Amino acid sequence: MSSTEKGYINENNQKNIGKTDKKGTGNFQWFYDMECFNCGNKYYANGCGIWLRKCPNCQGGKP
Repeated sequence: MSSTEKGYINENNQKNIGKTDKKGTGNFQWFYDMECFNCGNKYYANGCGIWLRKCPNCQGGKP
C-alpha cells in the first residue's frame, strides 16, 4: 500500500484518513488528513511526508 492511499498506517502509528482539497507546502504536494492512534489527535501532513510523520501532539512532530 502506498503511503498516500487512504487507510495507510505508518510505523509511528499515524493513519492517513484521506487527501484534502488543500494544496500542501511543497511543490505539487497536497495535504492529507492524519490521525494519531496513540492520542487521537487529527492534523494535516504533506503527501511526501506521510510515511515518516510523527504526531505533533504526543510524538514531537512538526505542527
